[in-house]
Amino acid sequence: MMHKQLMIGLEGTLLTEQERAWLKRWPPLGVILFARNIESPEQVTALLDDVRSCTGADTWAAIDEEGGRVNRIPWAPFNSRRHPAEYGERYLTDPEAAKRAVYEDNLVVGKALKALGFTHNCAPDLDLFHESGHAIIGKRAYSGDVEIVTALGEACMRGLSDAGIEGVGKHFPGHGRANADSHVAVPEVTASLDLLIREAQTFARLIEAGMKHVMSAHVICSEVENRVATLSPFWLQEVLRQRFGFDGKIWSDDLCMKGVGEDVLHAAREAREAGCDILLVCMPDGVADVYNSFDMGEVS
Repeated sequence: MMHKQLMIGLEGTLLTEQERAWLKRWPPLGVILFARNIESPEQVTALLDDVRSCTGADTWAAIDEEGGRVNRIPWAPFNSRRHPAEYGERYLTDPEAAKRAVYEDNLVVGKALKALGFTHNCAPDLDLFHESGHAIIGKRAYSGDVEIVTALGEACMRGLSDAGIEGVGKHFPGHGRANADSHVAVPEVTASLDLLIREAQTFARLIEAGMKHVMSAHVICSEVENRVATLSPFWLQEVLRQRFGFDGKIWSDDLCMKGVGEDVLHAAREAREAGCDILLVCMPDGVADVYNSFDMGEVS
């Protein structure tokens, strides 16, 4: 049933009565919080407790706390972290110190997330930095080098894991070369399949190291096929599952983003058919579209 694959965004700092009714009738796999949902530590914990009172204690709670500019929680230790790229620069002169710093940073952040009631953090960003790529990635990437991104991405994942938080590596097969922001457009990546596979080794190597969650990219790799990777059986099944041997959970990126079209419900169906296990619907309007379809019996 589709609702058991959903990670949904909420409207504000408290559940609305409509959200409460939906959560009880069609409990999702989990929720994902954004800055609009966050006021204080006590409020965040109360909100997640309220969600779980409707859905059950095992409900997941995710957030995007990458460090640097991707930051949702406006207090320490979340709001003063370095950009991932700064660790990549440090790696060039002292690899061990850079790895240790990334691990410690994510251990501290992971423990703080755990204390608030979170289960998952949508990090590390395993994209490669490309000067020609759109600024949506930029300093979110540790480096433009596969070895550096792999080493620091693994340190991030282990720090989170040791704190009891599951990391979600993103954005497969890679967003660094993309020419647009998938929040507002459909980005294109122009590179050969061989090159894209080489650059996606950041994912392959973290999978070997035990990564259990991978988020897809809303990008079209136009020299491979004219289909967004999130909706592509080739990328999700042939490459990620078969070639890279991934047996964990494939997350779609937010299905409300323009990168997968204008129809959230259509995108959710296509993403599920392509091989996404977890369907991310982050915006309240998109959540309403999906849940209204359940209420009308269009899909379950």
